[in-house]
Amino acid sequence: MRLFFSLSLVLVLASCETRGKLEYITSDGEHKIACETEYTWEPSVDKYAVEYILSYCAKNAVKKGHRVVNESLLKIDLSIPLSPNGNSWTFDYAKELHKNKRLSDKEYGYIIAYLDLGLNKS
Repeated sequence: MRLFFSLSLVLVLASCETRGKLEYITSDGEHKIACETEYTWEPSVDKYAVEYILSYCAKNAVKKGHRVVNESLLKIDLSIPLSPNGNSWTFDYAKELHKNKRLSDKEYGYIIAYLDLGLNKS
């Protein structure tokens, strides 16, 4: 019974993660991978956090003269909504608003990635 429970737990945990990586080609034609990222536990939000980070990295790669394999990442609008309280975003505040349905999954995922990247400090 313990073995069954352990295996079930591993399968559940493995299915609750969203991963992504940026593939790009240097000006010398070298194929590279960067910005490998992973979010877990809330797939409906996690996919947007991964999307935000990969798009952010893709745009930076292009600025450095590289060619991004998935060019759709370059078309993503990375703006995040203004905080309703007028203060800077925090994880707790964004979580509260999302829980109360005042932020969509996409807005919440983008804000989480924005904070994880430290863009609120720039």
